[in-house]
Amino acid sequence: MDPRDCEISSRSLPHLTAPPPDSLFEGCSWFYALCREYLFRDHTDEIARALFSPHGPAPGTHVLELGCGPGFYACRLSQEYPHIHATGVDLSQRLITRAKSRAACWRLRNCTFAHGDVHALSDPSNSIDAIVASRLFLIVRNRKAVLNEIFRVLKPGGRCFIAEPTSSFRTSIPLNCMWLLSRLTSTSAGKDREPRQANVMTAPDFSALIRTQPWRVVDLQCDGWYQYAACEKASAALPGAPQPEQAPDWSTV
Repeated sequence: MDPRDCEISSRSLPHLTAPPPDSLFEGCSWFYALCREYLFRDHTDEIARALFSPHGPAPGTHVLELGCGPGFYACRLSQEYPHIHATGVDLSQRLITRAKSRAACWRLRNCTFAHGDVHALSDPSNSIDAIVASRLFLIVRNRKAVLNEIFRVLKPGGRCFIAEPTSSFRTSIPLNCMWLLSRLTSTSAGKDREPRQANVMTAPDFSALIRTQPWRVVDLQCDGWYQYAACEKASAALPGAPQPEQAPDWSTV
C-alpha cells in the first residue's frame, strides 16, 4: 500500500450506532475499501496494456472507471499518466467520498469522482476514450444494460477492459463478510440492493455477454482466477476496414 494513501485507516471505521443505510456497499464501505486495497488483485499493468498503445495514452485521454469503489484504478492511472483525465463512477456515496479523499491525499489534479448508476451513465454517447470495469458484473442488476452503456459512451476506436473473477468461493467471502457486518452494525438487510451471493459468470456466459455488442476487436483471456475482455469499438473514420485477427497482446497474467 502506498504510504500516501491516508484514506484507509483505523479512523475510518464506522460507529456501531451509525444510521442504517439502504446499501450494503454504503454501510460497509470501509470493509469493501480494505478488500479492494489488500485482497483483490491489482490489474493496473494489464489495464494499461489493454487500453493504451505501447507509447502510452495520448494527452487528454479520458478514462472512465465504472463501479470505482474507493477509486483504486482511477487514482493509479491518473498518477501513472498525469496527462490523462480519469473519472470514477459509483452508486455508493461513501465510497465516492473515500475515492475523493484518496485523490486529494495523492494530490491528483487529473482525477475526479461522481455518484452515478452504471445502468444509465450521464456521459454523452461517443465521448469516452477508455473504460475500466473490474468486478462490476458480479452485482449489477442488468449486465446487458451496463454493457450497452459501456459501448454507447465509448468513442469510435475507444477501448474497454473488463475483469471478472472465476471462483465463486473466493468471490463470496467478501460479500458474505459484508452481510454479516451489516447485521452486526444493525444495518437493515432487507433494504440492501445487493445480492446475497456473488453471481460469478462461467466462461461461456462471459463470452456471450461481451459479444452482445458489435465490437471491432474482442480479446478474451483467462488465468484461472480472473477472466478478462479487452474490446475496441469500431472507428467511424474507417468503415469497412479489415478487422485484425486478434487484439493486441495486453495480458501476461
